[in-house]
Amino acid sequence: MESEDPLSLLADIHLPDPVSIWPLAPGWWLVIALILVGLCWLGLQSLRIIILNRRLQTAQRELEKSINIYRDTINNKDSDQNEAGLNYLYAVNAVLNRVALSTSPKQSRKIAKLTGNSWLEYLDQSYVGTDFKDGPGKVLAEGQYRPIFSGEVEALYTLAQSWINSCYKGRNATKSATIKNIEVAA
Repeated sequence: MESEDPLSLLADIHLPDPVSIWPLAPGWWLVIALILVGLCWLGLQSLRIIILNRRLQTAQRELEKSINIYRDTINNKDSDQNEAGLNYLYAVNAVLNRVALSTSPKQSRKIAKLTGNSWLEYLDQSYVGTDFKDGPGKVLAEGQYRPIFSGEVEALYTLAQSWINSCYKGRNATKSATIKNIEVAA
């Protein structure tokens, strides 16, 4: 009798299939979901910043356009300089009003009703200073209804420009000015 190896009659060991990437384990699905949520959040924040920058540029262009029209009118000797100043004052006030309405949409009804000193108080409160009520911005209280324009054009332009920048960039400005204090004072 031959001595045969009984182990040689056994079949070879079957190795399991290699571990597949698919389907993913629940932990990986959670990681993917968190990454997608993070990317969406970053995208929305970038879009918000782009929109705010465009609004800032538009407001600055309108302000620049108004002062250029004023300067062109002043350089023309045949034009009415008082009317040019009042038109400039009206244009600056309109730009500031639009910026205030667009940066504080929750308070837009209250902001739209502000006139005179209460408007200046709102501007000062949102700018954190008194440059509108006590400085070159005080001419905005009477607006176009002033009989004679007497204001510092360049100082008003600089003040309006820095106020617009503070609204959109958040420098020296509170997120939203409380109008309740202004209404009580008025």
